[in-house]
Amino acid sequence: MAGLTMALELARRDRPCIVVERAPRLEEVGAGLQLSPNALRVLARLGDLNDLKARGTVAETVTLHAARTGRPIASVPVSSADGTPYLSIHRADLQSWLARTAAASSRIDLRLGRDIGVVARDGGDLRVEAISPDGTEILQTTLVIAADGVNSPTAQRLGLEGPAATGALAWRGRVTGGPMPAGGIEAWLGPRRHAVAYPIAGGRETNLVLIEPASGSVDPADLPARFSKWDRRLGAMIAAVGAFTAWPLKAVPGARPWRHLGDRLILIGDAAHAMLPYAAQGAAMAIEDAAVLANHLDRAADLSNALRAYETERRPRIDKVRSRVGFHRFVYHLPFPLSLGRNAVLASRSAASLAGDLAWLYDWRPPKD
Repeated sequence: MAGLTMALELARRDRPCIVVERAPRLEEVGAGLQLSPNALRVLARLGDLNDLKARGTVAETVTLHAARTGRPIASVPVSSADGTPYLSIHRADLQSWLARTAAASSRIDLRLGRDIGVVARDGGDLRVEAISPDGTEILQTTLVIAADGVNSPTAQRLGLEGPAATGALAWRGRVTGGPMPAGGIEAWLGPRRHAVAYPIAGGRETNLVLIEPASGSVDPADLPARFSKWDRRLGAMIAAVGAFTAWPLKAVPGARPWRHLGDRLILIGDAAHAMLPYAAQGAAMAIEDAAVLANHLDRAADLSNALRAYETERRPRIDKVRSRVGFHRFVYHLPFPLSLGRNAVLASRSAASLAGDLAWLYDWRPPKD
């Protein structure tokens, strides 16, 4: 997602680029994700937003429930002040939308089925090995933008500290034709665990995520028992999932350097700053990265100035989102009786007040052209 968004941001500025992707074809992978207004403002500049909205479901609120009773604690508005929506969507649907939009651009050369090998300085440029079953292709470029995820091979080759285990595990599953969320995005908050459910595939399916300590059983057959005393409606959704997939949650060190090889290589998205999903901002931060980096590449006098300005702008925002993620992790998992205080405070606040807490996040706008 970060790479395709980056390519589209460059193309709309009439800058040609090559996208090198390991997979031999872009197929359905992953699970659901949430696209908040800050991300959708970027995507609206790149392609048909109505088409993207048709692939997902627009949410007005995130409803927080007490784990055991299912009683609503608070309903947090998530659409932005300017009317930009909040979208839940399957990752594959977003990827196919980005890929189709990229394929329509003459400025984007998408090369599938290639691994990146050695990346090295070659005079003022970089020499990049693109390795496929047919051999090794040598690419010459002024800049490499590494958008290769939390387990970034590029970061490994640069000798950077790898992603750290966070002690949390996400179980992801899909419900088709079974009990669905009552509306919008729903979350159940419990001691050491929480659950999130939201519609995907245009509302035809539900994406269900159960997050718990990584020290528990990794047998999905044990999940119903661990959530047996939770809300019955959530239990029905758990029972209706065909198969759960376990995802150990990792995070990239906050101090990871982003700029390398004399400002000829930069990490973006999860490769630069993967974080826990407690604010549902992983995809959004990668999409924002692309818009901001493309803007600085367009305006700066040289690459070093562009990358330096990009990092100066992005790091404070990434750090603020990380801080919010940590706050959510603490608050979501409060044990009894501390959870009673949390619930009382949330219930006492107005919708406008709850929305104001996240205005700094959702009201962000991409740089003007």
